[in-house]
Parts: sequence; C-alpha cells; structure tokens
Amino acid sequence: MRFHKQERLRGRTTFAKLFTGGRSFYTSPFKITWLLTPFHHPTDEPVQAAFIVPKRLFKKAVLRNRIRRRMKEAYRLHKDLFKANYPLAGQKLIFSFYYSAREEKSYAEIESKIIVTLQQLVRETRKIHPDQAIPS
Repeated sequence: MRFHKQERLRGRTTFAKLFTGGRSFYTSPFKITWLLTPFHHPTDEPVQAAFIVPKRLFKKAVLRNRIRRRMKEAYRLHKDLFKANYPLAGQKLIFSFYYSAREEKSYAEIESKIIVTLQQLVRETRKIHPDQAIPS
C-alpha cells in the first residue's frame, strides 16, 4: 500500500481553489481544509491529500520534512479505512493537513490525531450530502 502520485494534491490552481472555496475545521494539531469537486477524468483518484508544515513555525528543513514524513506515513497506513467510509460517489475530495503545533510531536501522537481527523472529515462530508451517506 503506497501513497501514489495520483493521490497527492498538486498544482497551483488546485491549491488556490482549495484555499479560496474550501471548508475547514481544526483538530489539534491539524487544520484541515477540504473541498468536494466533480471528477474531470474517469481515471482521477477520488481522494487527494496535501501535507503542509509551515516554515514560520519550523525554520529547519530537517524538522519540517520529518513531521511531513510522519504525517504522510500515518495517512498512508489509515487511508483505506477512510476510503471505505468515504460517503460520496461521483465526487472528488481534495484536502490538506496543515500542522499548526509549535513543537514536534512523536509519530504515535501524529498517527492517533490523523485517525481522529480522518473520522471527523468523514462526518463533515456526510453533513453536505446526508442522502448519499454510507451507513457505518
């Protein structure tokens, strides 16, 4: 199970669309910004994610990269559970994890918070279209 290139959120216009028109919520230490968009191509991945660790909080690239790697690994291990509960068919979900804590957290802490955050993201998307929700 990998975190493929198709699953990564990339592109300046996609990020601009996410941050101007997306919804957000906060689950310590992450701020999640998300947006539902229509599929453009049938081969599109239904869920795309980005992981952001700000330079203003962590000046050293080594720390930023370590935190980002921990976030990606935790997401990679638990994305199948998230996709199994993903409630919307025919719509693409793009979202970003913004790390807002001022100190570096251990992998165990990040992993547990990623799980809680993914569960909250499923609940948030179900609020938009409760008629399409998969019973859990």
